[in-house]
Amino acid sequence: MEEKMPMQEKMPIEDRNAKRTLNVIGAGRVGCLIGLLCRWHGVAQVQDVLGRDRSRTQAAVTQIGSGIAVTDITSMRPARLWLVTTPDAQIAPLAAQLAKAALVRAGDVVIHCSGALGSAVLAPLQAQGALIASVHPLKSVADALTAADTFAGTFCALEGDAAALAVVQPLFISLGARCAILSAEQKLRYHTASVLVCNGLTALIEAGLRTYQLAGIKRNAGMALLTPLMQETLSHANRLGAARALTGPVARGDAGVVAQQLTLLRPLDPAVAAIYQALSVVALDLAKVQGVASVADLAAVGEVLAQAADAECAPPCILKKSL
Repeated sequence: MEEKMPMQEKMPIEDRNAKRTLNVIGAGRVGCLIGLLCRWHGVAQVQDVLGRDRSRTQAAVTQIGSGIAVTDITSMRPARLWLVTTPDAQIAPLAAQLAKAALVRAGDVVIHCSGALGSAVLAPLQAQGALIASVHPLKSVADALTAADTFAGTFCALEGDAAALAVVQPLFISLGARCAILSAEQKLRYHTASVLVCNGLTALIEAGLRTYQLAGIKRNAGMALLTPLMQETLSHANRLGAARALTGPVARGDAGVVAQQLTLLRPLDPAVAAIYQALSVVALDLAKVQGVASVADLAAVGEVLAQAADAECAPPCILKKSL
């Protein structure tokens, strides 16, 4: 993935702010994060922040430190930059609303922050002369202030028309981002991978905590066990690569342990059993690359997983294809 990072145009902060007003649609954490960064770095003046709930929207404005809270889209004033940070399902209807209300002018830049959707969802605005793009910061935003404090170096996937990206890329570079331009198809694949390792990790932590509870270990104690284990695993994968970092029964080719643990989990927590099974298939691919266990032992692990898939159908198509 080639990163394209042109030098930001040198422009006094006062001049930039005079030319760049920013409207934010969506009073959630990502909208607050980007609004706050724009204020801190002086690259845009946050003007109107739109949200459904008046108190929550006002709280977002307070956190950003600039702007006016509005709850009616028709009350929004013209702006050079429009940032849409709503849930994915709301982006297309909002684009249609903005187009119908003729709020966005020709040459204005409209950006949404969905990871999965391309800028084409903003097509009604492009038809009216707007420049459209999508930007996805690869960051877990639990709260806007902490995320803003640690934003420097954050990877941002950019996608959209060339004229929009000519504005958006230097803007986000000035916020401290590392930017790469992707096609819409590449962006969906990138986001899928990001969901697996970020949101999937959170779900995996929950699966581990639930399994510790089956052993009589309370959740807080389980978290204390998981944390150094996850940190060490991540460190090993970063230093050695995924295949060499793999340990455990699949890496050893221990089919008996894999079968025993699947048998244990299936009646107690079928969802966790399915996770164990699916991840073991990927681990088996890595174990073959690692080459520590014998071919025969790894084949035995594969047979256990295939038999479990046939018995439970969870998820058989993925398992059989991999095996």
